[in-house]
Parts: sequence; structure tokens; C-alpha cells
Amino acid sequence: MNRLLLAVGALLALVLAGCGVRPSDVITGGPAPASTVEGVRFYLLSDDQPTVVLRGLKPMKLDDLLSLLADGPTEAERAAGLTSEVPPGIAPVKVGTAGDGVLVSLSTDVRGLSVLAVVQIVCTIQGVAGAAPVTLVNGEQRRGPLSCPGYR
Repeated sequence: MNRLLLAVGALLALVLAGCGVRPSDVITGGPAPASTVEGVRFYLLSDDQPTVVLRGLKPMKLDDLLSLLADGPTEAERAAGLTSEVPPGIAPVKVGTAGDGVLVSLSTDVRGLSVLAVVQIVCTIQGVAGAAPVTLVNGEQRRGPLSCPGYR
């Protein structure tokens, strides 16, 4: 009986050892997902709140990005409830630096821009250029330095 139990135990150990995971080569799952998103980001409004929008366009200069912002939302973005207070008259735009901040020269009265239009412009600039303060100018008119509410 002891021999039988010993034989059954040995057989059971062999069977269980054979049921394990077999050795294999390393299986690759492909490249890691990209941590960057392709496209341009800018701010439109959703219920009067700045909302980041991503369009699958090639990266562009800040001047061109603000001109795109002045074009307003696409039909699909409008259908999704997005709006803009940035007037089309801000273009042409020139973006440069002034000290440790960003200087945005607009072709419209910067004092006449609504608070929400200013928020859209400043948040769009800071979304690309970082948290540097933004000053809007037109000739002698100045508005700023300003920060996006999310960058304070």
C-alpha cells in the first residue's frame, strides 16, 4: 500500500509539473503608446468657460494659431455647443517676447475685447508657450500682463 501511495504521489507530481507554463521567447507587444497628441490646441468656450480644443492639423506658429482662433469654431464644434468671443478682426497677429513674458500684437482695440475673448487668447498662448505672462497690445494700447485662469 505504501508503494502504491508512493507511486501515485510520484505520478501526480510529474503530471502537475508538466502542466506549468512552458518556457518561450519574449513576446513583444509593439511600441509603447505615444505620450504626445498630434494637432494644435486652442481654447473655445463651452457655457462661457474656456475649453481646450484639439484639431488634427500640423503644428503651427502662434501667430497662425491665433488667426485660426479668430476664425471661430467649425460647424461640428458649433454643433457641440462651442462658441468664441474672439473677433475675426484680430488678425493679422504678431507674437513675440518681452522680458519674461509673451507680447501679442493685435490689429484691433485690445481694450474693447471682452473678458472671455481675452481669456481665450491668453489661454491659447499659454497652452503652447507655458505659464509666461501674456500682454496684448495694439499701438499704445496695452492689456496685461495676464495669465490663463488655469495657469495662475
